[in-house]
Amino acid sequence: MKPADADRLEGAAPTHAAGSPGHPPPGEGKTAYPFATPLPVDEILTPSESTLVRRLTTFASSGNAGPFRDDLWRALETGLSGLGNIAEAIRSYPSLRERRSLGGKERSLQTLVDTLVAGGEHALEWNLPTKSILSRAFGIAKVNFHTSLRYVVEACQHEEVPSLLEAIGSAIEEAVFTRLAEELLASFITTPTPDHALKRLAVLRLVDLWEGRLSLTMDTLAPLLRSAWRARQRAARVFGTLMGTAEIMQLLFADCAHEFVEWFGRRETTPEQQQAFEEFLFDIPYESLQKVRYRMLEDGLSVVDRTKVEEYLGLPPGALRPKVGDPKELYVAFRRRRVRAQYRASTNAPGPRRTAEGYLMEAILRHQLPTA
Repeated sequence: MKPADADRLEGAAPTHAAGSPGHPPPGEGKTAYPFATPLPVDEILTPSESTLVRRLTTFASSGNAGPFRDDLWRALETGLSGLGNIAEAIRSYPSLRERRSLGGKERSLQTLVDTLVAGGEHALEWNLPTKSILSRAFGIAKVNFHTSLRYVVEACQHEEVPSLLEAIGSAIEEAVFTRLAEELLASFITTPTPDHALKRLAVLRLVDLWEGRLSLTMDTLAPLLRSAWRARQRAARVFGTLMGTAEIMQLLFADCAHEFVEWFGRRETTPEQQQAFEEFLFDIPYESLQKVRYRMLEDGLSVVDRTKVEEYLGLPPGALRPKVGDPKELYVAFRRRRVRAQYRASTNAPGPRRTAEGYLMEAILRHQLPTA
């Protein structure tokens, strides 16, 4: 993989005392909230999220939220206060890259990497530093914050509502995808593999994420995966011949980066990598896809639709209906695929041993390993 490719892959309304405004939104020095925030907004959120909060502040102040104005203020106050407190707690802990001594015991980035790699899956939770736990909590709290804003804006009646909902949806996506990337990197620690160099590099990338959680975006963390996940939640599953051609076209039409699709179409692609890609395309486990193909052969069918696949798999009608617009569904689907892949790896069962994203991330990490 060329360096350029590696870069690509990779309650009641609150009451407030007059004259005690909180920190102003970024870029609006004369604008202030009717409540205090623990930190300035641009020290809690990313630039795009700060812009969204500024828009919502104006939306509420101008009366465009109608009878839901107090609900919007409450959602903003509760969310920003909670996130600000977590952000302050994160900053109160020393850098994970810093070398220090506590009770004569040395702690450093090296000892953190060694501990996480040696501990593996079963000791992971107990070996995580507090700063990383706060970072993970911050990511989930941010999803909840943006979701609460969406609930309120959805109830409003104003011409600006559609564009606000689109911006809120993008913010939720970004937060969920960042959590997804964290889960993906952590899977290299928890998956049985003798390649300790790969595990150590995955830990270093996790440290980058934990340290930069307040400002990091998927465009800098893993732009290719962000593109694929965003397209996947918008692309419909056609099934058809189960070759995946229609699904690939749907991904590309949904602006999936072509490098993602092309990586799984390489001549060097292994059968397991191809199987993992099919799981990604159809959001159905390898074992279920094999069952459907066998039933198609039995029935002499060359194509199937969603209802026929549901029938073959014994699923209730509508179980495979597209779930568009909620990135949390994509996260759940990823975890299902990851758990099944780890089971196959542990039991030596046929099928992919990683998710499609896992195979791609492995290639990215291997490209970043120092050459001998």
